[in-house]
Amino acid sequence: MMNKKERHSILEKIVQEHLVHTQEELQGYLHEYGLKTTQATLSRDLRELKITKMRDEYGKSRYLKLSTETTGDAQARLFSALKTVTKSVDTVEFLVIIHTSPSYGNFLAAALDDLRHTPPTDILGTIAGHDTVVAVCESSDQATTVANFLNEHLRLL
Repeated sequence: MMNKKERHSILEKIVQEHLVHTQEELQGYLHEYGLKTTQATLSRDLRELKITKMRDEYGKSRYLKLSTETTGDAQARLFSALKTVTKSVDTVEFLVIIHTSPSYGNFLAAALDDLRHTPPTDILGTIAGHDTVVAVCESSDQATTVANFLNEHLRLL
């Protein structure tokens, strides 16, 4: 039985060496290594490894590993992502709604997740779509604080 660390290593290798477009394809490659995983485990592993579905340099949607930075670089990564892909930031109750360029929802959500428990971007978690990120906060006041922080950095960049 392979442990989580070995499974993660194999997942990273597969994504680096193959053009993987679906989780089913990824599960097929894992099967070649003798690994059977559930969709839930695979999704969790992909999130932990910061492997997300994005468009590559040819415009094709595939799984790619986001670059890894130290925690100290997480805020710089967020600001870079904000400057590059964010179109608008709004709040609805305790939610922060961030609209991005097409295909960049997962990228920005990963950047926000890196700062999940770091004030003033203290959020509980994110949900990413094609061009939208929903950041969940503890209260509407916190959502306003987070939105103001993000909007302030959009103006400064």
